[in-house]
Amino acid sequence: RGGRRRKHSRERKGERKAGKKMMKAIVHDVYGEAEVLQLREIPTPSPSETEVLVKVKAAGLHKGNWHMMSGIPYIMRLGTGLSGPSEKVMGNDISGVVHSVGSKVTKHKVGDEVFGVSKGLANGGWAEYAVCKCEDLVPKPRSVSWQDAAVVPTSAVTALEAVRDYGKVKHGQSVLILGASGGVGVYAVQFAKTFGGVVTGVCSAAKAGMVRSLGADKVIDYAAGPDVTALGVKYGVILDIAGDRTVQSLRGILTDEGTLVIVGGEGGNKVLPMGRQLYCAIVANFTKQGLKTFMSTPTEPLLEFIRGEMEGGRLKAGVEREFDLKDARKAMEEHTAGKIKGKVAIRVAM
Repeated sequence: RGGRRRKHSRERKGERKAGKKMMKAIVHDVYGEAEVLQLREIPTPSPSETEVLVKVKAAGLHKGNWHMMSGIPYIMRLGTGLSGPSEKVMGNDISGVVHSVGSKVTKHKVGDEVFGVSKGLANGGWAEYAVCKCEDLVPKPRSVSWQDAAVVPTSAVTALEAVRDYGKVKHGQSVLILGASGGVGVYAVQFAKTFGGVVTGVCSAAKAGMVRSLGADKVIDYAAGPDVTALGVKYGVILDIAGDRTVQSLRGILTDEGTLVIVGGEGGNKVLPMGRQLYCAIVANFTKQGLKTFMSTPTEPLLEFIRGEMEGGRLKAGVEREFDLKDARKAMEEHTAGKIKGKVAIRVAM
């Protein structure tokens, strides 16, 4: 590790001598837990003719960042780098000000306040500057803080797709949200209420108050009494964001024509954590129950919907903790340990 630090120090000196503009960023050269994260000076990226360079004000932290840092599940390394991360700058959810634009960019201009996702799987969010595709940015509502705007893109878009597009929650429908206090769950609760659902959230007792404050009609402490699958109550829509119950047990508390949505790829092994998704894909052909799985990607229409909900005061970002960029390692440690109730924002340039 000491050898790597000396190598990076020599590289930085050479880049400064070459006249390259430098920026601070959180990077990782190897896969692992939070200790692999380093604050380092690296060259400021340049946008292509169709891209935008954003001066980052704040960045978000979500479960996907841990996956990119750890390289787990291992199957993802086929796309992110087998021997080490090919994209070394952590994070992707951002808010900031457009610093420069490519020659063919017409949608954004220098000085625009925006939020969205940076380019690539994990490229640039936790840094002073980030390159973004035009379609991955939308205007930041003036009434929304940099931190609030930064934490919503990935998690809120995932929740919106789960509730509206896959769960198709309707007015008066009973909705069970497993993992209601997590990064996606806090938005799923709000969207389910927006679309008229009667929401039951499952979380820890310590986070029950927060889930109620987001609009949940009922909250179940997963550690107290029988499991939710043994209570004899059936639901029209189940959103499983926690990922630790069998599909068979969840189908048992789903109405005959209800819909189960498996959100993300949690709940499997470290190599290929998609067993429940494969089960749903097969069994869905032989039942009236809807068994849905998906992997979310923020798009401009989805981000625009999120922007409208925040601007109208209907969507709360739920930021509980804020960390400076230099403390991103600590932010990841506390987030991974489950010590934080709501969302985590990283202050970059305030």
